[in-house]
Amino acid sequence: MDSLKTLIDRKQYELVLTLTKDTADMDSISYRIVAFIGLGRLADALLLIEKHKGDFGSDIFNIMKIHLEILLTMRKYDKALEELHYYQNLPYISQEVEEYLRDAPNMIRQHERANRQNRRLNEEEIEDILHKDKDDISLLAALNDLRAYRIGDFYESIIDLIRRQEVNSHVRTYALLLLVADGFRGRIHFYKNEKEYDIIPADLEPPFIGPAYEALSKRLESAAKDPSVSGIAVSLLNDLIIVIYPDDLLKEKPELLCAALLLIAYEHLNSAIGVAEVASKFNVSQKDLNNLTSHLKKYLEANPPIKA
Repeated sequence: MDSLKTLIDRKQYELVLTLTKDTADMDSISYRIVAFIGLGRLADALLLIEKHKGDFGSDIFNIMKIHLEILLTMRKYDKALEELHYYQNLPYISQEVEEYLRDAPNMIRQHERANRQNRRLNEEEIEDILHKDKDDISLLAALNDLRAYRIGDFYESIIDLIRRQEVNSHVRTYALLLLVADGFRGRIHFYKNEKEYDIIPADLEPPFIGPAYEALSKRLESAAKDPSVSGIAVSLLNDLIIVIYPDDLLKEKPELLCAALLLIAYEHLNSAIGVAEVASKFNVSQKDLNNLTSHLKKYLEANPPIKA
């Protein structure tokens, strides 16, 4: 085995492949995998790993890392997560391995995101992500790149995504807004936030436009008298508009909605200002304020902001 290691160190990969041809020795197979990688023959290395998966004994940790790195290099991110699941179900090996396996999902997703940031997804990749992916950032990236193509070619995939109840409401709303902007006149039936919808996107008004939104934003700023409070309140407003769309949050009574948003903002800042003071300030009942605040907080808790 020392001779094979020396040949690998000297980058004599072809010779290693010749010497290890038809070998059944697992140490030799490990060197054969490294030789394939050295020659850029990743597909051959991958086939060899998968053929002997489970037979590498004490070398399993090194093979595990090589296996996942090959899949990441080949941009096979879903396959990498699938193989990671296999390794996570192996018997305990060491604390070092456990820590690697714990951090690996995040490593895979970060690699995927970095790769997608540097290039535009092609149409096939977009279709695959919209149908199969569960990562919010990946879904948003696919929806963003989709705009460079003919949106009509993706109607079916976009509608399927809107109907996926396990997907964050921010993502589903962004998908719906693509149809709204494109004037899609088909009827869509779906469930969101425990409500049933049957809509025609072309008939919907996009959010964040019109005097009602501008007026409420300015009211929050003037009522808070503190940029940190008004900043949080406006951010909450924007999140909630996206979360509950196609319902219109601005149909709530303006003063009551403004009071509820500020009350939640005060809670975020651990302020001593409570329900009674806010209700009095906006001349609304404490009961109505409590009810709306509770309602809005449920939406926020069920649909946390998407973080990279």
